[in-house]
Amino acid sequence: MPVSAGAGTRGLPGASKPSGAAGADSETPMRIVHISDVHVTRLPRSPGALLDKRLFGVLNWVLRRAWHCRREYLNRAFAEIGRLAPELVLCTGDVTTVGSAEEHRLARSLLEPLRLAYGNRFLYVPGNHDDYVRDAACRTAFEETFRGLNSNRWQIADLPLEIALGGVRFLLLNEARPMPVALSSGRLGAGTLEWLAEHLRDSDPASPCVLVGHFPLRQADGRPLPRRRRLEQSEALYEYLRSGRVRLSLCGHVHHPFVRWEAGGGAEVCAGSLTLSGCFSVVDWLPEECRFRQFFVDVRRRDAAGWPPVEADLAPVS
Repeated sequence: MPVSAGAGTRGLPGASKPSGAAGADSETPMRIVHISDVHVTRLPRSPGALLDKRLFGVLNWVLRRAWHCRREYLNRAFAEIGRLAPELVLCTGDVTTVGSAEEHRLARSLLEPLRLAYGNRFLYVPGNHDDYVRDAACRTAFEETFRGLNSNRWQIADLPLEIALGGVRFLLLNEARPMPVALSSGRLGAGTLEWLAEHLRDSDPASPCVLVGHFPLRQADGRPLPRRRRLEQSEALYEYLRSGRVRLSLCGHVHHPFVRWEAGGGAEVCAGSLTLSGCFSVVDWLPEECRFRQFFVDVRRRDAAGWPPVEADLAPVS
C-alpha cells in the first residue's frame, strides 16, 4: 500500500499564484482548468520499438488520428488559460502516444510554459499511453516526465496522493500500466482501493473530494466502457461517485469531451483530447453555494464545425 506520500493530506506550499486568481482559502471561489490527452507524437528511434506495442501504436496514429491532431491548439489553449486565471491546472494524462523517450522529452518541453506559469499548482497524473510498454528507456523517460511536470516534488511510486486546496480534497491516482497490444485499459496499483476507502471514510459537503485520474468511470451515457478500454477497478470507484462520497471525477482517455451527472449528486467531467477535439474543461468551486460549476472552452477556429462553448452547472453539493 502506498504510504510515503499518500498517508496524509498535502497542501501546495510555495505555489505561484496567477494574478487575480481566487481560492486562496476555503471561503473564496476556486477555478480549476483541466486539460488531457495532448498525445505528442514522435517516431521511436529504438529498434526495439519494432518488436513491441509501439509499432502498433504508431501505425494506429498514422492511419487514424495523425491528420486530425493540431498542435497549434496548445498555444491557443495556453493563451485562454492565462486569461481564465485558474487557481489550479490539472493534466489527466496521455501526454504521449507510444511512451517513447523522444515523445516524453517533447511533451515536457511543450507543457513547460504551463508548469512554469503555475508552479506547484500544475499537477499531472499519467495516462495509459504514457506508461505504454515494458521498456527500460521508456520507463525512465516516463518517470522523468512525472517528476518534471510535477515540479520534482514526487516520484511516480508516491501515488496515490491527496492534495488539499481551497477547501477541496483532490485525490490523485496512477491508473497507467503497460498492457498487452490489444488493450488500452488501466489498473490501479496495489493498495490503492484500501487507500481510497480510508481517505473517503468521512465526507464533508463543505470539503468535497475530487478524483483525478485518466480513465472515465463510465461513458457519457452511463454505460461501462468496453472491457478493453476501461479501468479494471472502475466499478469500485464508480460506487464512490454514484453515492456522492466523491463529488467530482476528472478524467480524459475518451477524446470527445462530456459531462455526466449522477443521481447522488456527483458528476464526471471528461476533458477530451486538447489536440484532437480542441477544447479543455474549466471547473469552478463555489464554496458559499457548496457546488461546482463547469464549462468547456473551444480553442478551434470560430468557424469550425462542432460543439460551441458550453456552460453547465454541476449538481449542487447537498
